[in-house]
Amino acid sequence: MTWLTASFVALAAIAWVVIPGALATYGLGLRGVTAWGVAPVVSVATMSVAAILGGALHIAWSPVFAAVAAAVVAAAATGIGILVRRLRGGAPRDGDGRLPLAAGALGMLGAMALGALTVQNGMGTPDALSQTYDAVFHYSATARIIENGNASSLLLGTVTSPGAGSAFYPAAWHDFASLIALSTGASVPLASNMAAFTVASVVWPLGCLVLVRQLTGPSAVASLVTPIVGIAFGAFPWTLLAFGVLWPNLLGFALMPAVLAALLAVCGRPVGDDSSIPRATAVVLLGTGAVALGLAHPNAIFSLAAIGAAPVLWGLLSWAIRKFRARQIAAPAVTLVLLAAALAGLAVFLVKSPLFDNVRSFSWPAYQNPAQATGEVLTNATNGKDAAWAISLVVVLGAFAVVRRPGLRWLIPAHLVSAGLFVFASSLKTPLAALLTGFWYNDSYRLAAMIPVTGVCLAVVGLVALGSQLAGGAADRPGLAGTRRPALFTVAATAVLVLASSFLYVREHSAVIAASYTNGPLVDTEERAFYLRAASSVPADAVVAQNPWSGSALFEALTGKQVLFPHLAGAWTPDQQLLAARFRDAAADPEVCRVAERLRVDFILVGKPDFWQGDARANDFPGLTAPAPGSGFDLVAADGDGNSLYRLTGCAAG
Repeated sequence: MTWLTASFVALAAIAWVVIPGALATYGLGLRGVTAWGVAPVVSVATMSVAAILGGALHIAWSPVFAAVAAAVVAAAATGIGILVRRLRGGAPRDGDGRLPLAAGALGMLGAMALGALTVQNGMGTPDALSQTYDAVFHYSATARIIENGNASSLLLGTVTSPGAGSAFYPAAWHDFASLIALSTGASVPLASNMAAFTVASVVWPLGCLVLVRQLTGPSAVASLVTPIVGIAFGAFPWTLLAFGVLWPNLLGFALMPAVLAALLAVCGRPVGDDSSIPRATAVVLLGTGAVALGLAHPNAIFSLAAIGAAPVLWGLLSWAIRKFRARQIAAPAVTLVLLAAALAGLAVFLVKSPLFDNVRSFSWPAYQNPAQATGEVLTNATNGKDAAWAISLVVVLGAFAVVRRPGLRWLIPAHLVSAGLFVFASSLKTPLAALLTGFWYNDSYRLAAMIPVTGVCLAVVGLVALGSQLAGGAADRPGLAGTRRPALFTVAATAVLVLASSFLYVREHSAVIAASYTNGPLVDTEERAFYLRAASSVPADAVVAQNPWSGSALFEALTGKQVLFPHLAGAWTPDQQLLAARFRDAAADPEVCRVAERLRVDFILVGKPDFWQGDARANDFPGLTAPAPGSGFDLVAADGDGNSLYRLTGCAAG
């Protein structure tokens, strides 16, 4: 597999995540960078909701079904757009003109080029396997969708809870990856890798583009700079391509800036005609965004709430202060009391509700002290990475710049919220820290990934302010300097940033990704080749029993042949547990034969359980070791390195 071949798969991925949503956003009346920036949110919401409806109606998941759903949503959006415009008495907004759109497109090309270089250097080959715990589930879940034709979030959790009639797991990522595979014929690993590239290098920069547009108004220079700056942060998106691997979180967080832009428009920020999203349309997009975030990964909603609380509360308090100064006491006083009561009630619910017990139950050790954690935030070196001095300096400049711009001052407390949560998670092992960070699994990596949402905005403001200062003046708002000279200096400052950071830390980000894709210990090159050879001996309707800790959980994702244990751990049924304990003794145990027949298990795949050596869970499969000669199993294939495939024959003979 070459990267040239993979580029066509990447183009299909970009098409699936952009075009359906763009048809809908243009139908709603949006134009320019806003229409394109919000498009992935609508695309993800459409495909994930369509998958749920398709599962309920027993309609097989396919590119045709997804395309029909997208067409229906685009038609409905067009109708809503027409209705909203009639009620408002106006035509669709003509966008910001050609120059900002062209500049945004140019910036996106730069971001995509650097993103492609980062991914290529990090993965090595386009269909490389992520050698991580969570990747096993994500690969297997995508493979099950392709095999079963059911992509519903209400059922995806049955991959690891097969005895449950339904089990929720947010499936937006897997819906996306499966559409790539189904429409191109790509393997599950290749489709997943191209989905990861697309989310990191297209969806995320597009979301940043619309968020900065909402903050700064129409600006060609801001549109050019934003996508490029967006990929400069290690904590997001690049760390989530490697850690975990947290692909659903990657998708949810990449959508967050565009949804935050819709929230700002609903709240009337900025005030006046500079908003690129009419308020009525923003309400629709905010609801759509909530669906997209929830079905990508629910903690993206908590992240949006944590960051979005700053502009909402900032605006509300500013309004209350103006009212108090005008001696209009009643309305703001009642509003603030009701707000305090609502927030208190919400806090009690979130803390006491058993709905979140599983998420809060995770406990990660603190690995540094608060001073070190603060230093990591200031230098964008979270979770032990090297300091990113160039982009950090620009973020600090942006923080000083927004102080002079009342409409943007909320960015500072919003940034501090994300930074503070990271400091708590990484450096404090206290009940308060566990309480505040519990909705992110107390995981410093997930919390660090929130910081670039506001970090990108501050960096763009900093670059534009720097360009204005170098040009000999100060713009009232970033991106609206009014002359070419500040814009040229901003572009020059951005070029210096790119060069000073060695092309936005491509080498460092590639190294982060490479740590996840190193050959083995889950499945190495030789083991993968053996799986592909052995699969030719397995009928399409047969199930292969195996100890998943040998890496064989990926047999299904690599070959399309179903395995008994598609993940390293799960709520396995009694039948599965029986075979895990006694399958190698099938010829002498009629009960094992009956269970094997019921589950269609005709093969046993044996290998070395060498993933996470020392993990006691690898010992939960004593019945899936190599069977003794004459025990009712025939050797089908072996590679001389401990991997072998046996066919069950003893039950048929008995």
